[in-house]
Amino acid sequence: MNGLTTKYEEYLKSIESMKEPEVPKAKLDMRGALAYARSRGLRVCDLSEDEKAMFITLLAKAQ
Repeated sequence: MNGLTTKYEEYLKSIESMKEPEVPKAKLDMRGALAYARSRGLRVCDLSEDEKAMFITLLAKAQ
């Protein structure tokens, strides 16, 4: 063997210790973002980060 199995076992152990990523709950007003972008003559992807942030509401963490 060329050592691949020992590296694989280390890999499996590292997977077990990993935590799930924490994704924040958010509400996106896509209809508002589309209307805003159209009024400015742009696509939603062309809006600045600050303009996009106007249409994102972070919700409380569910426990």
